[in-house]
Amino acid sequence: MNVAFYNGVSGTKTHQNGIDIWGYNIANVNTTGFKSNTPEFSSIFASTLSETSSAAVSSQVGYGSKLSSTAIDLSQGTLQQSDNPLDLAIQGDGWFGISGINNKQLFTRNGTFGTNAEGYIVDGNGNYLLGTSANNIIFGADPEDPAKSIAILSDQVDTVELTSPDAQGRLQLPERMYYPPEASTKVEFKANLPVDYLPGQQFNTKAGLIAPDGTKHTLTVEYIKSAQQPQLGSAWEYRAYIDDETAPYSEVTGRLEFDENGGLRTIPAQFTIDNYGGAVEVTLGTSAYDGLVSIAGAEIATTSNADGFPEGYLSGYRIDQEANIIASFDNGRTSAIGKVAVFHFQNDQGLEKAGANTYIESSNSGKPTFFTDENGKTVLGAQVINNALENSNVSLATALTELIVMQKAFDASAKSITTSDQMIQKAINMKK
Repeated sequence: MNVAFYNGVSGTKTHQNGIDIWGYNIANVNTTGFKSNTPEFSSIFASTLSETSSAAVSSQVGYGSKLSSTAIDLSQGTLQQSDNPLDLAIQGDGWFGISGINNKQLFTRNGTFGTNAEGYIVDGNGNYLLGTSANNIIFGADPEDPAKSIAILSDQVDTVELTSPDAQGRLQLPERMYYPPEASTKVEFKANLPVDYLPGQQFNTKAGLIAPDGTKHTLTVEYIKSAQQPQLGSAWEYRAYIDDETAPYSEVTGRLEFDENGGLRTIPAQFTIDNYGGAVEVTLGTSAYDGLVSIAGAEIATTSNADGFPEGYLSGYRIDQEANIIASFDNGRTSAIGKVAVFHFQNDQGLEKAGANTYIESSNSGKPTFFTDENGKTVLGAQVINNALENSNVSLATALTELIVMQKAFDASAKSITTSDQMIQKAINMKK
């Protein structure tokens, strides 16, 4: 009778915990990035019925159960598309790091992020997303309005390497950013000069250039069939000029000769021209048949390739699968300005809940770390998907089933208490 009584009392307490946990899971079935919890139970103590050496088994009677732990279900939740480019989802293992009140470091799978008034990436509770900055942004006078300050990209980078886990900081996205112009320094022309042109006939190629001050200009190279032709092959006079044909800013002239097969006799064919204070190296040919040729029957096509970019202003942000924050500009250029950190733990089950779908490290989880490859280079160990969110991994069918099981077990334990009480009362009455 006493055993049944003790089992009933512990059973109601245990299964009430189970009801609370599965009810908590159901309540968060639509919470972004939520990881469901699984209650794990153990016996309080037990009594051995037989300890004889001849017994095939050691028979024991349990005296109740208790909630021993709550395990985190770390299975991947489904991904849902989002219209917000700062919404992030981790595909694989890992946690986002956020900085809360008093710079307390928290960890979450909830990737719902935006920016605050200062341009920092924050979650819905105002916690700052942690990562590594590329440190390639400075502030200076706005070229459009020198009286105002603007973020200026000081260096173009393709990817950012994460620093140590304890050195991660807040990530800021300036609302306005300026990409300074890159002056042209090299330009290469390729063309097939018409073989059947008569002396004096002209053929042109053009290329756009960027001056050191960011202004756009045009380099034109005129090819005129020479009046003095070699015995074999052909010869052309060229004139290269910047902008205006009749009053060019600068110009260079020269002569080109082709052999009987249409290849340049003198290579490389190069010269330098002044582009409003910037020296531009012009290449017409690096080998006999690379650059300019004069071959009969071949297509008369021209191409030009010049480096340099005009100035640009920020058009938007995106985050790639390596968690690099990429700034895009209206001049077609892009640059990484930071990287979102993805943290890992030796024992994810050791993380402690901190509320609002966040966790904190503990002695059981160990310190947050980054994965590295065989060369010691930091790798994410997962993919970061932007314009997406990870749904809760709670299985509603499983949670409801477990809730029913817990409720039925709770009722049975409560009934056993009542039955045990009645049996004790009857035993007392029998003695009377």
